[in-house]
Amino acid sequence: MFFSKNSTDVMKGEVLDSLQIPNEALAEKYLGLPPALGRSTKEAFEYMLTRIKGLVGAWSGKEASCAGREVLIKSQAQDVPTYPMSCFLIPLSTCNKMKSTISSYRWGSSADNKRMHWMRWELLSGPMMKGGMDFRDLPLFNKALLGKQGWRLMEQPGSLYARVLKGRYYHDGDFLTATRKKHASHTWRAIMKGREVLHEGLIRRLGDGRGTNIWNDRWITNHPLGKPFTQRSNHQVWFVSELLTASGQWNETLLREIFCDFDVKAILSTNIYGRGEDFWA
Repeated sequence: MFFSKNSTDVMKGEVLDSLQIPNEALAEKYLGLPPALGRSTKEAFEYMLTRIKGLVGAWSGKEASCAGREVLIKSQAQDVPTYPMSCFLIPLSTCNKMKSTISSYRWGSSADNKRMHWMRWELLSGPMMKGGMDFRDLPLFNKALLGKQGWRLMEQPGSLYARVLKGRYYHDGDFLTATRKKHASHTWRAIMKGREVLHEGLIRRLGDGRGTNIWNDRWITNHPLGKPFTQRSNHQVWFVSELLTASGQWNETLLREIFCDFDVKAILSTNIYGRGEDFWA
């Protein structure tokens, strides 16, 4: 339970008693996270760096092979920021410090013995099939987890989590078109960053076509843009359902009247999944 600075002690006590909450949230942490973030998010998340340094310090006193260090990094050190990263956008400077600490341990460095880093971390964090070691790129991992939270908002609109955020930030619209509010919380600003990841990969799967805008949504498979290259013409068509015949198949004659040959070919290869509602995938 949080109170504003203007709340009196008497009022705080009455509210806590009525809700049967024993204490006001002050400096305690909830599931390892700070209950509230101030202006300096760097200070709020400094504990993650401290914890990673503690792990590395304990491991550095023990002999471990290169493969052994890799296992320790992937199984423990990289997992330290996972939960905070699913809720907040961690400052880039904090991510870089964590990366530096992990990278130094990977190459066998210690406080008294600095060793050469024979490969850049950007390469080590690449996939093994491309010569990397599958270590995490922490800023990208952070955005991916935040994108997952955005996906939850879209897939579970009836959840308490989604209803609270919708009522606060996009009560008259949807998540994908919501704008960033001036005094938005740290959590909402972070989720908006994660939405950038969703925009890059989302595509509409077609049911009846009524919920998909021809010109604005990404819905065409095997297409660089996911939507037509053709500019909006004099044809007053707005939704994919208007491009279908009565039997639910593509109206090829109409398609060739409206779109260029490249768009027509891509649209005809796009699957129509049935008469249910369109959905994001």
